[in-house]
Amino acid sequence: MKQSWLAVFVAAGFLYPAVASIELVSPMNGDTIQLLPEAQKQILAIPTYEGRLAALRADKDVKKTYFKDKSNKWRVSIPLTLKWKTTNGEKGPWKLVVGRKPDLSDAKPYWLESKQVAHENGDGFVLWTYRLERANLELGREYYWKVWSDVKCPEYDHGSTIGKECCEKGKRSSESGIASFRSEDQAPRWIAIEGRVKNIRDLGGWRTRDGKRVKQGLVFRGEGLNDNSVNGERRGRNRLTVEDVRYFTEELGIRTDLDLRNKREISDLGKSPLGEKVTFVAHSSAAYAGIFDSHGKKVMAENIRLFCDEKNYPIYFHCIGGADRTGSLAYVLNGILGVERHDLETDWESTFYPMLPELESGYSGENYWRLEQHFNRGFEKYGTNETSWNDRIKLYLLDCGVKEEEIAKIRSILLE
Repeated sequence: MKQSWLAVFVAAGFLYPAVASIELVSPMNGDTIQLLPEAQKQILAIPTYEGRLAALRADKDVKKTYFKDKSNKWRVSIPLTLKWKTTNGEKGPWKLVVGRKPDLSDAKPYWLESKQVAHENGDGFVLWTYRLERANLELGREYYWKVWSDVKCPEYDHGSTIGKECCEKGKRSSESGIASFRSEDQAPRWIAIEGRVKNIRDLGGWRTRDGKRVKQGLVFRGEGLNDNSVNGERRGRNRLTVEDVRYFTEELGIRTDLDLRNKREISDLGKSPLGEKVTFVAHSSAAYAGIFDSHGKKVMAENIRLFCDEKNYPIYFHCIGGADRTGSLAYVLNGILGVERHDLETDWESTFYPMLPELESGYSGENYWRLEQHFNRGFEKYGTNETSWNDRIKLYLLDCGVKEEEIAKIRSILLE
């Protein structure tokens, strides 16, 4: 009797592929994954600026801890390392998803070729390891993940759908279960992208002195989205990739690009590098001691008022390096939200770790304009010895012309 085409496929193993097995290894069962490097957490835990400076200065020459690894990336999170094992010869390509919802309906997919995933043979299984460099996880959140192996079905003749249906059934078995993990709950939350924009972080995640918390995902700070103009006549080149623009606008949902650079730096930049749908606001802003003079106070009030309107959120604000003008605005914003003085200081310092400005050759003490002494001296003029540091910052803003109700509005938007 002539063998049917169906029997041929069965015998060849095409119609009913062996049941695949993908088992998640880590993280799972609610494991807490670390986001900040240990060296940075050690520095953040030192209670005083003088103590942090002394620790870094002592370490600079011997390079035992903070300066030990020159490749240490202080301004990014630790990559999310995901591991799974296969027992039936699965080799990818892989589809990996990570999301906040248990059913993964909000999950972001990552499509990976086998060569992108490290692997090693075990006793009857293969262990696969992938480092997700730009997971950009929120702090203290529950996450879920899953892996598929991309098994392809052969083409079937004779117009029959039986073989195709059976193969698709086999494909569905070539997937893992769902595992959960929790992200570490310690600010700052760093954001990494593909392009040349660094020092990006979420203003949220910090705890406040009255037991609240600054919401994540609403305000971001960082470097400029394009280079400074070289001659004041033509804008500098874009620093973003196509994927970066998509990430900023679709995943972070940025609606407002607040550029703190001056006219010469931005030149003819009339719109945001993020595109037409993002509102571009250019305010030539001051830093440190400059925020306390008449021009600095005027622009500070203009900047703060942008945060009073919910339609402007999420907001990305920046200068060129995300350090001085950006750091000054971030200090004031988180200050009126109630973030403790220690955290205001370490958030500013995080831009420079492990090399604080005072550790650089050619700069010392009173002669260096970036020192936090300018915040200290400026805000100390407001209130009395009994006035909290956060209330001093609030009094400063009132002196800038910001109204009580505007500060209250920002707090209602940004605190949880």
